[in-house]
Amino acid sequence: MQKYTVKQLADKFGCEVKGDPETVIHTAAPIQEAGEGAVTFLSNRKYFKFLKDTKADAVILDQEAETSAKALLICSSPYYAFCRIVEFMFGHRKHREPSISEKAFISDSAEIGHGCTIYENVFIDENASVGDGCVLYPGAFIGRDTKLGDGCILYPNAVVFEDCRIGSRVILQSNCSIGQDGFGFAENDGFHHKIPHIKSVVLGDDVEIGANAAVERGSMRDTLIGDCAKIGDCVVIGHGARIGRGCMLVPQVGIAGTAELGQYCLLGGQSAVVGHIKVGNQVMVGGKSAVMNDIPDGKRVIGQPAMDENEAKRMYVSFPKVPEMRKQIRQLEKRIKALEAGREE
Repeated sequence: MQKYTVKQLADKFGCEVKGDPETVIHTAAPIQEAGEGAVTFLSNRKYFKFLKDTKADAVILDQEAETSAKALLICSSPYYAFCRIVEFMFGHRKHREPSISEKAFISDSAEIGHGCTIYENVFIDENASVGDGCVLYPGAFIGRDTKLGDGCILYPNAVVFEDCRIGSRVILQSNCSIGQDGFGFAENDGFHHKIPHIKSVVLGDDVEIGANAAVERGSMRDTLIGDCAKIGDCVVIGHGARIGRGCMLVPQVGIAGTAELGQYCLLGGQSAVVGHIKVGNQVMVGGKSAVMNDIPDGKRVIGQPAMDENEAKRMYVSFPKVPEMRKQIRQLEKRIKALEAGREE
């Protein structure tokens, strides 16, 4: 078990210490569950009620506050600092040492970089190339002419079809599919004819695709996902869609074909974007929202159809009042009719 003092952690990650700098830390936990030897963090105001009586020995905050913890680490971004400290203490998942299993199938024309770890039952097709330091778990499939950059990780049964371009340090979680045919059909005489998908998928550097997610290849243009984008589990990105740098798509989001997202957009769970529209930079879309029209930069939208957040909230607040409002309207209609009838007499 690795142990560090609060001072060691603070010095490494640029935090200011309040309290006992020699407090020893060996684990990490949420603030309401943390115990002796644990470091935790606080960035969401709803959890401040746990701060005074937390059993954690150290808390990462953006400002000094009253607490039962032995020490505080003050920094501008507590959650980020916490993530870095946990990474420093525990690291990420450990893989096998670099080696290539004899039970993997690797085409004679494929190129494998230095220091790769290739597990049993991996399939690497003709003319594919794998960069240095990649890790391919059992069942991973790399199609012909596909290129992987350096440091990629493909977890069990991740699939990358032919002629795709994958950047460096890309993580593909289990059972995700990159470059399969899109959901494209042309109707004629009541029959849906499959459209050929002759383009590809291009993933930038530091992209992560979640488990059971699907990124369809393009029919008339490549499907593009920008650097540092994070795509959650069970997300579907349609053919020819464009996802900008740093976007974050929470699980179960659906992006229709040819839709375009700008940079650093955040889409809540089960939200959807229809095809042939453009969403600007730094747009935030609430969960279960349906984006049906272009959205300019910086907007926050919610609802079905998605609309400005403040406008939507006003509408939702009024919904419970609708039955009473209908009743009042009917009463007013009756009074008006009675008044009009009196005039006529």
